[in-house]
Amino acid sequence: MKLQARDIGTFLKQPDQQTKAVLLYGPDGGLVRERSRTIVTTILGQNYDPLNKIELTGDQVKSDPAILLDELSALSLMGGRRLIVLRDANEKIVPAIESAFDNIKTSTYLIIEADELSTSSSLRKLFEKEEYFASVACYLEEGRDLEDMIRRTLGNHGLKISHDATLYLVDNLGNDKGITLSELEKIALYMGEEKEVTLQVATLLTGNNSAESMDDLCHAITAGNSSESHKLLALLLHEGTQPVVIIRSLIRYFQRLDIAHAHIRAGQSPTNAIKMLRPPVFYKSVPIIERALIRTNYQKIANCLNMLLKAEKELKSSVLPPPLLASNIVQQVTRIAA
Repeated sequence: MKLQARDIGTFLKQPDQQTKAVLLYGPDGGLVRERSRTIVTTILGQNYDPLNKIELTGDQVKSDPAILLDELSALSLMGGRRLIVLRDANEKIVPAIESAFDNIKTSTYLIIEADELSTSSSLRKLFEKEEYFASVACYLEEGRDLEDMIRRTLGNHGLKISHDATLYLVDNLGNDKGITLSELEKIALYMGEEKEVTLQVATLLTGNNSAESMDDLCHAITAGNSSESHKLLALLLHEGTQPVVIIRSLIRYFQRLDIAHAHIRAGQSPTNAIKMLRPPVFYKSVPIIERALIRTNYQKIANCLNMLLKAEKELKSSVLPPPLLASNIVQQVTRIAA
């Protein structure tokens, strides 16, 4: 069954009441891992026996499909409930899952962690159609949801945050929930006796975050600056930013430009079009976005978007190394923008 966003909180409190297995998937790897840990604790308890938690990978199941059936069939050596976490799952393990659950009745719970899956994914379809399976999407928090998470997390530390600082963090965090929470914890630790996070503090503590380099890359591309975009891409890759994260960030950036151009075609000025974007654009970025809207027409934006969306799909199947594919697509969209 496919869980709606409003039902996920309730499900995480009692995941095994209705299901035997859950698929956690989406672009926010931090949220996937967080929800996986919540389910593990819910089912096994806070102080569970480590031997009752088994970890497998998609590659292991692909090379030896019987391993999943064996682990689901096994009994706990010390008693208690058992649980399997299957990481890095993909379409190739679907037959093994179907075969395992067709052949046994088990009390062992199965958690499957995967990256983003399309609506045509056979793995996703399996978990959405079977009533004793659950499918949970883990998407990037953005806009109002991300603002609320920032305020709530800092509030748990007894901190307030200014409006400008919130908007800055919304623009510079959010690619991964785990990373976002880590950055917020760092801010809370730094604050000491101070009780309000200001814009100055937010920029000081997250100024070296890769998200800032990501913004610079977006701006360099729309400015048609090939050498700068190449340098910034190399910096992001060197810092460990995954190519798929870079491509998805560029997609979101060009989608916002596309929305702004739609407002302009409806009669709005570039300035007003930017003000209508949600989440709001950080004030220091407004002049840069405005210049991007003036120098790139909506057809250029649409062409760039199409290329980026195609590249996102190719990252999963291309014979080219992902960093090389990302480099090629950045060069191409920069040329289009120029």
